[in-house]
Amino acid sequence: MAKDANRFFVNVCLEVYVPDQGCGDNAIKNENSDAEWFANEICSQIPKAINKNFEYSERPYSVNDATFIKQQRG
Repeated sequence: MAKDANRFFVNVCLEVYVPDQGCGDNAIKNENSDAEWFANEICSQIPKAINKNFEYSERPYSVNDATFIKQQRG
């Protein structure tokens, strides 16, 4: 990261889809677990993917961290 870079915290909302797990309480629990796992996977890959994409940009853009906070069923 450049010495003169400014740090910003940005809130982002992602809409993700997970496979249907059937009917019942266990299905909902499994779908919620899948959604949380998927969101964590996305967050863990964001810094590397974005930094690679902007590696040769004119200015030094970078992502240091992406963190999953909460989920809401739509």
